[in-house]
Amino acid sequence: MEKDFKKKVLITGAAGFIGFHSALALQKEGHWVIGYDNFSPYYDLNLKKARERLLLDKGIPILCADICNTSKLLEILEKEKISHVLHLAAQAGVRHSLTHPKEYVYSN
Repeated sequence: MEKDFKKKVLITGAAGFIGFHSALALQKEGHWVIGYDNFSPYYDLNLKKARERLLLDKGIPILCADICNTSKLLEILEKEKISHVLHLAAQAGVRHSLTHPKEYVYSN
């Protein structure tokens, strides 16, 4: 029998600082949480992978996928019957946007 959860939450950008802490907080409040992150190398991948391991140890899986892959995103929303999305995924860094503006338009 499946446990009763308050909400089923998908968090994009779950390996980031805010996404990681949000996932833990939401789970602590009794919500079912799944992470979604493309593990962009813009920030230290070792740090992101360490956060992924910590979330996995708490029973929070993270899918390695891009939010722009709409078929994959829709698939997980339907498969897991997601009730809420906390959308935190984005290309970070203002200076980087000056030389790579298309990356921001694409992902943000």
